[in-house]
Amino acid sequence: MQKQELSYKDTKFTVDTYWIDPLVDYEEQVDRPVVIICPGGGFKFHSDREAQPIALKFNSIGIHALVLRYQLVDDDHSVYPLSLQEMATTLNWLKTQSEHHIDLKKVILIGFSAGSQIVADFNSIMLDPEQREKIFNDELEVEPAVNVMGYPVVDMTLGWPKEDSWAMKISPDIYYWQAQEHLTKNGKPTFIWQTVTDEVVPVMNSIIYAQKMDMLKIPYEMHLFGSGSHGLSLATYVTQKPGVEKNLNDYDSKWWDLCVNWLKLQKILPKH
Repeated sequence: MQKQELSYKDTKFTVDTYWIDPLVDYEEQVDRPVVIICPGGGFKFHSDREAQPIALKFNSIGIHALVLRYQLVDDDHSVYPLSLQEMATTLNWLKTQSEHHIDLKKVILIGFSAGSQIVADFNSIMLDPEQREKIFNDELEVEPAVNVMGYPVVDMTLGWPKEDSWAMKISPDIYYWQAQEHLTKNGKPTFIWQTVTDEVVPVMNSIIYAQKMDMLKIPYEMHLFGSGSHGLSLATYVTQKPGVEKNLNDYDSKWWDLCVNWLKLQKILPKH
């Protein structure tokens, strides 16, 4: 892993890069898909359980991976719109990385919990030219092909965060609070998964985004598992906090295989 420092205007941010090296015994190199990962953490921190383990999992199926260390709440900045501008900057930066053999038509955005709201808002706001031009002056040269959202925050009026004061710190502009309200037909196909017993982010967040996608006839696949806690990540021993049994859930861990199948349906991965 190498850290790459990028900037939007006068604000610097970091991207962790997990490139798959070219294979020297190939006569012709393969252009591989790339995923940009937005870990959760309630906009207070970036959860490592949803960073490197997810990146390496994507590497294992032949996909380059980046972890976007997006803007958190601090004394100088709110999360929005800067996190969306950072994502757009990262996407455009991919175009300069030809030595890594990236298939720019197969870019995946994946978010977990709070990180999923950045993905959802990007899909809603930043892929619509009229909305995007209000906050991002440059051309968006690289667009994602698909999105993946795990136990996502979509609408900050549905139960997370519990305090409006924290929501105001995330964004004093309520325009960014409800991603589903700004979704247009420009949105990309999306895979969503969550547990119906999620004790932190109400499952209605997933349902309302899927419902809006359905209304707009944007392809999606949603899996709501019957039990399981918030913040499962891979739901295996790989991402289990020591001694925390609720991080293990063999049933819910199937989300990964379901997601890989869906990426094949979307022609991000070959079927065989």
